[in-house]
Amino acid sequence: MADSVYTDVEAKDLSQTFDRDRNRYVWVDVRTDAEYGEGHIPGARHIPFDEMEERHGELAEMKEKEILLICRSGRRSVIAAHTLADKGFTRLVNLKGGMLEWTGPVES
Repeated sequence: MADSVYTDVEAKDLSQTFDRDRNRYVWVDVRTDAEYGEGHIPGARHIPFDEMEERHGELAEMKEKEILLICRSGRRSVIAAHTLADKGFTRLVNLKGGMLEWTGPVES
């Protein structure tokens, strides 16, 4: 059942194709402020997963695009995907492996 809410993309694979795929997604980092500040994928918006319920409206104009959810390991991004799915978002992608497996560019 959960598989219908989002699709997975492997962090290590997307790391290799970041330059080509960077405009394919709306990148949303759902980690804490401190984690985001320590380093995030260039261009990623920051909406902590525990604020998604209140802040999902910030993504409303991008509902037709694929929204890629990022966390440390891929667990909180799944929670965020379910929250967004409950709000009517249908094009949700989970960065499987999260920042632990991301080898692409990072900025702070």
